[in-house]
Amino acid sequence: MHKLLKNKPFVTMVLASLFNTVGGELFNIVFIVYAQTMPFAGLAVSIASMAWVAPTLTAILTGYLADRTVHKTRMQVVIKLIQVCIYLAMAITIGRSKSLPVFLLLVAMDITSSMLEGYAGSLWMPVLKHLVQPDQLHQATSITSAASNVAAVISAGGGAVLIAILGNRFAVFALINAATFLLAGILVAIGYKAFARAEVTGNDSPVGKHVGLSSSLRMTLGEFRRSAFLVLMVGFGCLVNFLGTALQPLLNLGLISMSEIWWGSYGTTIAVVNGISSLGLILGALLAADPLRRLPMAHLLTGVMAAAATVGVNLVWLHIHALLFLPLLVMNYLLGKINPRFMTMLISTVGEDHLAATMGVVQTVMMIGAPLGQMIFLTLGNLVGIAITMSIYASLTGLLALTILLTGLLGMNAKDPTPDMGQKQKSG
Repeated sequence: MHKLLKNKPFVTMVLASLFNTVGGELFNIVFIVYAQTMPFAGLAVSIASMAWVAPTLTAILTGYLADRTVHKTRMQVVIKLIQVCIYLAMAITIGRSKSLPVFLLLVAMDITSSMLEGYAGSLWMPVLKHLVQPDQLHQATSITSAASNVAAVISAGGGAVLIAILGNRFAVFALINAATFLLAGILVAIGYKAFARAEVTGNDSPVGKHVGLSSSLRMTLGEFRRSAFLVLMVGFGCLVNFLGTALQPLLNLGLISMSEIWWGSYGTTIAVVNGISSLGLILGALLAADPLRRLPMAHLLTGVMAAAATVGVNLVWLHIHALLFLPLLVMNYLLGKINPRFMTMLISTVGEDHLAATMGVVQTVMMIGAPLGQMIFLTLGNLVGIAITMSIYASLTGLLALTILLTGLLGMNAKDPTPDMGQKQKSG
């Protein structure tokens, strides 16, 4: 890690990404609060809550565009300037009218910024590959993942404090957001020469040639045909997200009527749950060289689902304080290890001419189950009660954990290249 921290271009990239994430996450929190002030609050909050899905569903397109973009660093600067302009326009518009058309316009601008953020993230991947040594790539992706999680924590805490200080002065929040994107753009400009050199290093691949979207998708599907492990990871990833992302909303709903396991108050308990989840993600990403680096991905995914099942069992039957918080720490610690390792594998093995497009397909398929899982389990929770819903949830997560474990033992582990990457990282 010491060598990476002395790599100024890499540190500049991480800081730029951190400011970018802080801006996006902060306004997502504030926008929910803004939606609650609308005359049509229920509809507004629902629209604002689901708006994050749209950028995920366009990841295939933004990934394709990122692969076709020749001057990636220049485009990073352009994107930051566009985002600054978007939030300056939002600062002028927000609060002027509480009509539905104006609200939908604001949502459209926020979604546009989020899509640009996804595009910018895809542009960074091939540049990152050439900014660090091959044996440092796993640790580099772990640091970038940890920085993203730290930014989310800063945004959550900072958003709460700023809302308390500024109240409903939403135009000020939009200006703060514009400032964070401006700072990110300045950092990209500072590291411009180093980033541009990294682009030139990777220009042996036909990135600049015209390749249609259908051809790009065929190349991406070729990666799936060549790797049974990749197919299994994406399939299990979709199921893990289907169940895993439903846990937090179920906890929010279930804890309302379970004061016996509160940590002081309901609000404090939810804050602690969120804090522990974020801490687990950060520690899992930063401690990339711990003994778990030798475990195959199937074992890590099994641990994630087993921990989620433990939370469900505890919430329904046991009501033990430690079993509310400890499994969440374990679950997110393992997720913090899985994401960087999987990204490292893709960056190392997929051709640069379709790297971002492949990541876009993977992200879209993996995340498509997240909103569906939340909708199904929250609907069940409200219709049949939290006890029955959590019992179903715990059964399904336990069954998925067993399925992943058996799949790993029956052949997935033998095809898993990622433990070798972790060991190379250790030796490097």
